[in-house]
Amino acid sequence: MANNNRGRPRDDDRDIYSSSREQRKSQRTPRYKTNETNTPRSRTQSQQNSSRRKMNSTEQNQQRYREKSNRTSAVNEDIDRYNYVNRDIYSSSRKSKKNGGGGDLPPRKKKKKAKKIVIGILCIIVAIIVGIVAFVAIMLSRINYKPVDTTSYVEQPSDAPTWDVISDNAITNILLLGVDRSEDGTAQRSDTMMLISINSKTKNLNMVSFLRDLYVDVPTIGKSKINAAYTIGSQNEIGGAGLTMQTIENNFRINIDHYVEIDFENFINLIDAMGGIDLEMTQDEVDYMSTWYYGEYGEYIDLQVGMNHLDGKAALTFARIRKLDSDFGRTGRQRQVMIAIFDKFKTLNPAQMTSVFYDYAQYITTDLSSGDILSLATQANTILNYEVQTAHVPEEGLYTEIDYNLVPDLPATCASLREFLYGSDSSSGQTNIN
Repeated sequence: MANNNRGRPRDDDRDIYSSSREQRKSQRTPRYKTNETNTPRSRTQSQQNSSRRKMNSTEQNQQRYREKSNRTSAVNEDIDRYNYVNRDIYSSSRKSKKNGGGGDLPPRKKKKKAKKIVIGILCIIVAIIVGIVAFVAIMLSRINYKPVDTTSYVEQPSDAPTWDVISDNAITNILLLGVDRSEDGTAQRSDTMMLISINSKTKNLNMVSFLRDLYVDVPTIGKSKINAAYTIGSQNEIGGAGLTMQTIENNFRINIDHYVEIDFENFINLIDAMGGIDLEMTQDEVDYMSTWYYGEYGEYIDLQVGMNHLDGKAALTFARIRKLDSDFGRTGRQRQVMIAIFDKFKTLNPAQMTSVFYDYAQYITTDLSSGDILSLATQANTILNYEVQTAHVPEEGLYTEIDYNLVPDLPATCASLREFLYGSDSSSGQTNIN
């Protein structure tokens, strides 16, 4: 009959009322069974076997620990193999496992540090963008925005060709108005009317001066000098700029997209803020301007034939010289001043340009929207390097002078002006060029 008590201690050796750890351990079933029949063992023998097992287990753990320490020391010789603790043994954290346990803690700290740096850089970038947007918004808010309705008085003068107004998406026409106001601001007239045409197709910057003695059909008042349009328009809702734009469109059949208006007093300050401009002068211009300048301001001005550096007051005086020759000569000098301004802007750095714009934007009135201004500003460096071409209306041989009024041959003038601005294919009734 099989012995069912094989491998178990005798019943009389059990102490079920004892909580002693040594006694409980001695009563455990052996880990491995053998073919040999276990002989009854005394309490002393069980304790000895338990001690041996503890020693064997301790030696095995120490052996595994030494092997692991040797592997770790191959990676980092500075780690104390006897005091090293592998935190991965005690941690069930997924992040700890992904980072390779305690041995990967330094890389995890580096990742946290790199993340903080990236977040810091992003915060700085966002702050800069917000600052730029706010600054641009402040600058644009300083401009006097005044829209106009150029369809209020659309008319076809009887002596103008029966062409529709021409337009081209690649061409932007901006009418520059230099306004001369009385001291009390009640009387005002457009002393300068210059069309700045930006052609992105041909890379040309075209300037066309409209002489103030042009005798044309002005809406609401009939035949008159063209500069009367600003004076009359400023007295009603359409405004001086709006009526001047419509007068040019009606008579010369070209589209005027926008206008920019500045008075002469602020023109002087603008030139001074830029540091002055350089202009080439003839002997006649030097003599006339020196005499007039001293008589007007009681100051002597040092000028010479050739290139001169002029401040704002001198530049305005030069641009308004008329009695020396005629209005043709005066508008030519105005275009010369405008080209000098463009050349000066090319030499200014972005900070200087921004300063000038910020200081004098409040003196500019325009119907250019904030989006239009930003678009032009982003293209400024490109546009300023376009080839500059100049013209004036009326052209020599295309007008008749009657009582100091210049009566243009409108069909011939329209064809010539359209060709200058839009190309040879536009000198007919074609209205849209793409």
